[in-house]
Amino acid sequence: MKEPYALESMNAGDGAHLLALTRSVGWNFSAKQPNLYLRTGPVYGHRYGEKWVSCAGFYAYGQELASIGHLIVDPAYQGKGLGKRLMLHCLSEAEKTGSAVTLVSTKSGFPLYTSLGFQTVEYAHRFQCDVPSESAQQERTSVDGDLVPLNEAVLPEAIELDREAAGVRRERVLRSIDHHKLSGWAVRDSSGAIQGYGFSRAKDDILVVGPLVSADADMALRLLKALIAGWRGRVQLDVPGVQASFRERLRELDFREVSVSPQMLLGASSLPGRRELLFALADPAFG
Repeated sequence: MKEPYALESMNAGDGAHLLALTRSVGWNFSAKQPNLYLRTGPVYGHRYGEKWVSCAGFYAYGQELASIGHLIVDPAYQGKGLGKRLMLHCLSEAEKTGSAVTLVSTKSGFPLYTSLGFQTVEYAHRFQCDVPSESAQQERTSVDGDLVPLNEAVLPEAIELDREAAGVRRERVLRSIDHHKLSGWAVRDSSGAIQGYGFSRAKDDILVVGPLVSADADMALRLLKALIAGWRGRVQLDVPGVQASFRERLRELDFREVSVSPQMLLGASSLPGRRELLFALADPAFG
């Protein structure tokens, strides 16, 4: 009997289908957000006839690490093992290079990931803040002289700094985020070397900050203020658990912690890189 659920790769024109899947499970994706994922790496899924009923993004960073994100099964098609089959497909792709695999887990996905051998190695703390227009406008005038716009000329240096922080080269991720950014800033030291950088992008009425890479918390806060300057509305960032003091300083700025999600890993005992330099994730899907 022919398998009714065909496992295939989505293409660039399937953004509307990916968006429909996210909304079927109540996720708050913007209309442009699926294009970020489809631009960055393969998104696999099952089709039932012409309808996409599941999806999962697989983002490989060389031969050392891959990330799995936004694993979704349409509620009308849950209970058929489609989520597990998608995960096994992604893990088979990782096995081709022997890379470890990371993901940020939802509550509903945690039992599946645990059954496949994933272990919790870190936590992602989501912070949000409602920025009034007056304070945002005030921050616009406080940008220090060593902060420089993160443009095409600066991006290669930011990619190298990100490689140090993440332990893997994520050029495709950063170029995709750069394509979707609302703003980007970097910090140069007295010798002209990049010591920190950050991006922000709009998700409808939410400004998402990330990745945010910095030599220390003071610099991270300066970058954050530059990235939200002029924004009126909600700001969101996902902060690694290792950044305890940074999280406390966010609370002092009226940010509130709205969720905590396990960051899980399979095939290694710890995440690569100098994670103390990473103050906000690029996106839960990208690890």
